[in-house]
Amino acid sequence: MKKNLRNILVLAMGLMTTVSFAQDWDGDSRTRIDMSGDGDEMSTDQRATVGATWGGSDWSIHGSTNVNYTLGTGNAATIGVYEAYASTDLMGYASVTAGRQALNYGSGAIMSSNDWNANRTTWDGFTFGLDLDMADVTFGYASTSGEDADLSGKSQMWLNAAKGEGDWNANLLYVSTTVMAEDAATAMGLDLSYAMMGGDLNLNVSYNTATGYGL
Repeated sequence: MKKNLRNILVLAMGLMTTVSFAQDWDGDSRTRIDMSGDGDEMSTDQRATVGATWGGSDWSIHGSTNVNYTLGTGNAATIGVYEAYASTDLMGYASVTAGRQALNYGSGAIMSSNDWNANRTTWDGFTFGLDLDMADVTFGYASTSGEDADLSGKSQMWLNAAKGEGDWNANLLYVSTTVMAEDAATAMGLDLSYAMMGGDLNLNVSYNTATGYGL
């Protein structure tokens, strides 16, 4: 009897540990139709993304995967990792996130996840965020390596500051990109938005500049 009671208590403790963590699931599906070509050609690509997040009061782990396939071709679907990162809270006023992340800042003209692109953009690195009264400030660093000369030895650093109050929002982003030992290329974006007529009309202004990207 005592042995059975002990086993029940151990099982109950295990169940309590399991349910004490929050778990969220999310899904997204997008269809892209390409009607270019000789008039009658139509290619339909389908992408489904499924993700899950586990966490407690001051930490979380997120992972998601992409499934891509083209309708009507008979080709097998491809699957790959989209995001995989861990986050933790630092004393209530800062946060650190490390891993593969999809990032969107401001209008997205300089840094965005390119959700409607065939190959979305992610960054392998870390972000450090500060929730200040004056603005939400984020600093990030990411690097890549590989056989592709365009990716080998590439590193990026960025600083983003966002502020919103009432009907207006402002976002300032600065990015520095270095490939191998070359001089750093820089980009800056300033985005301002104002909601008018109770949100029925939005005014958006953006200023973006870049140096050294060879565009």
